[in-house]
Amino acid sequence: MFRWRDPRLAIPSGSGLDGRVGSSMGGQGLLLRDKIWVPHVYLSNERESVVMGAERKDVRITLHPDGRVEQALRMKVTLYCLMNLQKFPFDQQQCPLMLESWTYNSSELQLQWESTRPVTVNSELLLTEYRLIDTRTTSTEDTEPLLTAAEPTHPRLRPNDSAIVMELEDEEDRALEENEGLRANFSRLEIRFHLAREVGHYVMDYFMPSILLVAMSWVSFWLDPNAIPGRTTLGTSTMLTFITLTRNTGSALPKVSYIKATEVWFIVCTGFIFGSLLEFAFVNTIWRRKKEVPLKKVNSKYILKSTLTPRMARRQLQSSLSVGSELDRCTSWPHQLNQV
Repeated sequence: MFRWRDPRLAIPSGSGLDGRVGSSMGGQGLLLRDKIWVPHVYLSNERESVVMGAERKDVRITLHPDGRVEQALRMKVTLYCLMNLQKFPFDQQQCPLMLESWTYNSSELQLQWESTRPVTVNSELLLTEYRLIDTRTTSTEDTEPLLTAAEPTHPRLRPNDSAIVMELEDEEDRALEENEGLRANFSRLEIRFHLAREVGHYVMDYFMPSILLVAMSWVSFWLDPNAIPGRTTLGTSTMLTFITLTRNTGSALPKVSYIKATEVWFIVCTGFIFGSLLEFAFVNTIWRRKKEVPLKKVNSKYILKSTLTPRMARRQLQSSLSVGSELDRCTSWPHQLNQV
C-alpha cells in the first residue's frame, strides 16, 4: 500500500463533505488513478509482474478529506535474486525486493517506510522449498545518470535495463553525450528476505540413497573371491546408479564456477565405491596365486608392488625347484654305493 498527501485534493472545511471518505475499486480505481497524481514507483529487480484480478483489477484508491491518498493493489511479482550455492542444500539466501522512483529524483519524491510494522507477513505462510527466517527493511538513495528531457516520450534509461532496447535518433544521441556526466539521486526502499532452504527433500532423495549405495558396494567384501561376475556387476552397477542419482539432483541447479557441498559429497562417495572395486582387484590377484605373498612393510606401496609383479612367486618357485634337485641327488648316492 502506498500513502501520500496531496493538498490539492483536500476538502475545505464547512463544505459538508469534510467528513466523508471516498474509495474506488476495480475499474473505477484505475480511472480515478488516471485522474489524480500517483507516484511512479517500480520494482528495480523485477523480472515480470502483473496486477491480480480477472474481470476487475485488484486496485483500490482511497481519498481522505485532509488530502491523504491511499493506493492498495495486489500484484504477482517474479524477482531476480543472486544466490550463493556453495553450501547447497544447507544454504541461506538474502533476496531483496527494491522499490524505486522512476521519474522523480530524491529532491522531488522521498520514499519512506511506515514507522510501525512496515512489512506484514502472513503468519500461515508456508513455502515448499524455503523457510522464511526474518525480514529487514532499509531506505537508501541510488545514484543514476540523468538524461535530458529533449524527448519526454521515452523513459529514463538505466544501466540495469538490459531488456529495454531503444533506438535513439541523432538528436537524442547528442543530448545523451552532452549530459553524460550529470547524475541524480533517486529514493529507494528495500525489503530483504532471509530464507533458509529446507533440507528434508534432499536428505530423503539424495543423501540417504547415496549412503545406501556406498554400503551396498561394500557387500562385495564378503563375497567369495572366485565370484568374479557378481562382484564386478555389483561394483559397476552401484557406481553408475550413484552417478545417475547425482545428475538428476543437480540438473535443476544453475551451472556455477565454484564447488558446491553436494559436489564434495559426490567426490567422497565416488571414492568409496571406486575403492571397493580396487579392493576386489587386489584380492582377486592374490587369490589366483593361492599363496601368501610376503611383504616387506604393510603399506600401500608394497601391497601394490607385490600384487602387480610376480617376482616373489618366481623366487619361491626357483627355491622349491632347487630343493627338489638336492633331494634327488641325495637319494641317488646310496644307489651308487650299493653298486660299488
